[in-house]
Amino acid sequence: MTVDDVGGALAVVADATAARAHVEPDVPPAPPSRASEESARAAHARFVARDGPGAWVAESHGRVVGVAESIRRGDFWGLSMLFVHPDFQSRGVGRRLIEAGLGYAAGARVRMIQSSPDPRAMRRYALAGLAMHPAVEVRGTPDRRAVPASLTGRAGSAADLDIVAAVEAELGRDRADDAAFLLQDPDVRLDVVDSGGRRGWVLWRAGRLIMLGATDEGTAASLLWRFLAGNDGDVSVSGLTAAQDWAFSVAHAAHLTLASSGAMFVDGMHVPGPWIPSGWYF
Repeated sequence: MTVDDVGGALAVVADATAARAHVEPDVPPAPPSRASEESARAAHARFVARDGPGAWVAESHGRVVGVAESIRRGDFWGLSMLFVHPDFQSRGVGRRLIEAGLGYAAGARVRMIQSSPDPRAMRRYALAGLAMHPAVEVRGTPDRRAVPASLTGRAGSAADLDIVAAVEAELGRDRADDAAFLLQDPDVRLDVVDSGGRRGWVLWRAGRLIMLGATDEGTAASLLWRFLAGNDGDVSVSGLTAAQDWAFSVAHAAHLTLASSGAMFVDGMHVPGPWIPSGWYF
């Protein structure tokens, strides 16, 4: 994939998402970080620049008909996205894109994929040797009467990325650079907790939690409440598995709805508990 392919990749994502929404009307827009065409173009271009060996497109007569993007952070590999144009699905395009992306996983200790409910996608990921963890998405308008009167933490900024890095090190992950990139978007907010041995962070924009990490589940719950308290309308939090039971407790208290949203596929580690993934950066 090259920077010149970004426009074609965006078109494939839009067409594939629209087709899926036609079949499953309750499907929210994807990917979650696509707040504007400008930010989406910058994000795709970053994959080319930073994770070029993991970014691939499929073409037909010079037209982009499929895209796969993956990241490598030390010994962690994650498939960030896989989209195939509806006219070219079930032709082996997705399989070939996954095979290309998996080449970037060579030598990785951990592999992770956040899947949609599409049975074809889940079958592909299972055949790649990853364990399936069914996932749900939290949706709805939070009951503001349920928000705790006193919330641990504060609003953060790029000056707090050292907290992000420290928490990520405890989780065995490294999303600090990705968080720094996302914070360049003025619509993205960071909240942090740094109190004694309790540390954590949550990155979000209006209506959608992007990703979260914490040293413990209590801190993670406080950060989730901070996200809910900062939103007046509908919200969504995706990628939650049984390992995030603390998040379900918050969701129930806030009178939010849980809906099946596919699965998290993991190889080489347990799903972290005080953690919520981003669709693109895990």
